[in-house]
Amino acid sequence: MVDISAITGFAVSGFSNVVDHISALPTSEAIIFDIAIILIICAVFAFIARMLRQPLIPAYVLAGLIIGPLVLGFIKNTELILAFSEIGIAFLLFTAGLEISFRKIKEANLKKIAITGVLQVAAIFGIAIFAGKFLELTMMQSVYIGIVMAFGSTMVVIKLLADKGELVTLYGRLILGILLLQDLVAILAIVVFMSGGFAISPIVAAILKLVAILVIAFVLQKYVLNKLFKFAARSTELLLLSSLAVLFLFIILTYVADLSIVIGAFIAGVSLANSPFKLELESRITPLRDFFAILFFVALGMQVVFSGVGQYMNLFWFLIAGAIILKPIITIIFLRITGYRPRTSFLTAISLAQLSEFSLIIGMLGVTLGVINMEIFSTIILATILTMALTPYLIKYKNSLYQFFKYPMKVFKFLPMYENLEYKSEHQKSILLIGAHRMGSVLLKELMKKKEEVLVIDYNPEIISALMKKKISAIYGDICSPEVIKKVGTEKLKMAISTVPDYDQNIHLLKKIKAENPDVRVIVTATRISEALHFYDIGADYVIMPKIVAGEEIVGIMRDSKDALKKAKKNHLKHLKDIHNVLF
Repeated sequence: MVDISAITGFAVSGFSNVVDHISALPTSEAIIFDIAIILIICAVFAFIARMLRQPLIPAYVLAGLIIGPLVLGFIKNTELILAFSEIGIAFLLFTAGLEISFRKIKEANLKKIAITGVLQVAAIFGIAIFAGKFLELTMMQSVYIGIVMAFGSTMVVIKLLADKGELVTLYGRLILGILLLQDLVAILAIVVFMSGGFAISPIVAAILKLVAILVIAFVLQKYVLNKLFKFAARSTELLLLSSLAVLFLFIILTYVADLSIVIGAFIAGVSLANSPFKLELESRITPLRDFFAILFFVALGMQVVFSGVGQYMNLFWFLIAGAIILKPIITIIFLRITGYRPRTSFLTAISLAQLSEFSLIIGMLGVTLGVINMEIFSTIILATILTMALTPYLIKYKNSLYQFFKYPMKVFKFLPMYENLEYKSEHQKSILLIGAHRMGSVLLKELMKKKEEVLVIDYNPEIISALMKKKISAIYGDICSPEVIKKVGTEKLKMAISTVPDYDQNIHLLKKIKAENPDVRVIVTATRISEALHFYDIGADYVIMPKIVAGEEIVGIMRDSKDALKKAKKNHLKHLKDIHNVLF
């Protein structure tokens, strides 16, 4: 019979010997060992997170919890890891600053975004202040909790929406605008907190310092950085070095001005946000940012303590409810007040239902300034991990959630709607085109011969606006929306064409339209052979496979002569210009 106690004792003894051996290593080797352990454990947790379709940030925090003093106690040189994590914060804020593009915000209506974003932050902040006394928090702690709750995660949400190709949608642009505005508010909050309190003179002094650094950034960007980076772009190595020099220059400026280094990093990013070399800068900086960001989130996990967290369980549930329930409701209300439709408001709000990486940064700042204790900070970390982990599911099933909540949302039906992204002529529609960009634009060019019979559905507001100006019937949205289906009038359709390679959407299209009108010819688009075969099984009249069509086209060009290739290029350029003129 196996002696379990003996095996357990051997394992514990072996583990203890490993830890003792690590402790005896020279400092230089211990540092290498610490970083190696962090990266190996993080890689394991990252693989697990990806398999579960979770964001990586919670995985890194959990890795820090496991290898930190609370569990395994592998990492001994915590001061070095914390120093690296501060560099991680700087890179995070630098790349956040690079995303600050007012052109992107204006695409979704700058005025409405400013109203919604500011009022949402103010409402959440006010509720947290009010709830603070019931949560047994001091006034300053309540202020920090209010700021912690107010922001959504730019890193997580933008990545998820970009992967789904939804940043071009109206709600995607609203989300982007609100998140960027929240980033700016977060920076102002850090300035106020770093001033040492809410006395007027220190805050004014801190803001004046911030304005002075912003002026320096503007002057450098206009008269120095553009010329400098134009020369540096000749060498990718020099370009990377120049961007790092700008980053650390502003870090030094803010440090000398007694402001947080994260402010300097953010301003450095903003100063380069409109650079013509922005995309190349991001591609060079991203690996460094990811490396140091991992150390930052691991360091957060290492600081988690569970002793004493029990007394803040009410705070924990308040943070969870605030992020997942309260914040979306407030966002929906303000978006509806500013005139957006219920569906647009809901999809925007549900995507912002999480705490942010800024929540962690501001929480850490509170610990540094002695306002927040480690128990409260650990509660913030745990709530952030949980809400970030839920975000992929909320975004994935947002359309289903809207179908469930659209009836309760009718309580706001008295509010006016100014979001007018549709035009439909009175002529009976016999052809439905879903997706008018790329392949869809080619089809639309041909269908213009029957302009009055065509109805276009697309979720890109720019395309819908362009079609409306040309008096082409168009509706903003997707075919999965019951409201859109009602407007189509499927019983009179003769043909429906979907150029959108979304499996679930095309399944819904086939089943819905064929059920209401069995005679309609339905053409859909697939990315995989298995999907195409399934579409045929459930009634598709034809399945477009763009990659196979493109391959066949390339084979035809390769078989022709060199002169034929030049002719094909000339015809292709003309064709592209004609298509562009159809839309814009």
